[in-house]
Amino acid sequence: YPTVPVTYDTDDVTNYEFGWKTMLADGRVQWNGAAYYVEWDGMQTSRFDPINVSILTFIDNAANSEITGFESDFVWSATDHLTVYGAFAYIDTELVATNSEVIELAPVGSELALTPKFAGNVRLRYDWSMADMPMYAMGALQYADDSWSSIVAADRRKQDSYTTVDLALGAVRDNWNIELFVRNLTDERAELFYNVQDDIPRITTNRPRTIGVRVGFNYF
Repeated sequence: YPTVPVTYDTDDVTNYEFGWKTMLADGRVQWNGAAYYVEWDGMQTSRFDPINVSILTFIDNAANSEITGFESDFVWSATDHLTVYGAFAYIDTELVATNSEVIELAPVGSELALTPKFAGNVRLRYDWSMADMPMYAMGALQYADDSWSSIVAADRRKQDSYTTVDLALGAVRDNWNIELFVRNLTDERAELFYNVQDDIPRITTNRPRTIGVRVGFNYF
């Protein structure tokens, strides 16, 4: 196999980034963010080949890419009882060159793997007291765009977008706390990762709907 490289090099990443952290509205709003541009050269890519030589995995510096993104998070004390938390990220990725003679990659201009173009979450927490016992209720929503599983053409599969919802109700008494929670309220099956490790297709999903009670004790 004369086209299989004997060795492979480290990849190189050059990152240009501008970020900020702020406190606004007399301290009721905290807003942080960052904008960035990344040049990623010599990306290491692997290919499992159980046929041509032996049961081998080839690794090659197969591609170059560019990434432009913006991410931000905030905390807003809307009232004395209600707090709103949120975060989101927008990421534009692109393969700008492919140079592997061993691994067939997605075409130049394709998106990178495992990178939703948009992802975000928002969480609301309401705090109050009942009989001098602090209580709280929380709700959270998370969303992620669709994404691709790999930049290797043979393994490339679109993973669907998804939305999940979580709920919680809790109380604190002295050093004790108790919380009733529901994770993944709508029982969404998000495709987090598709792979063909050992030539066997697999899909990794999130947890199914989970309902439980959590009890804790603070020793301090």
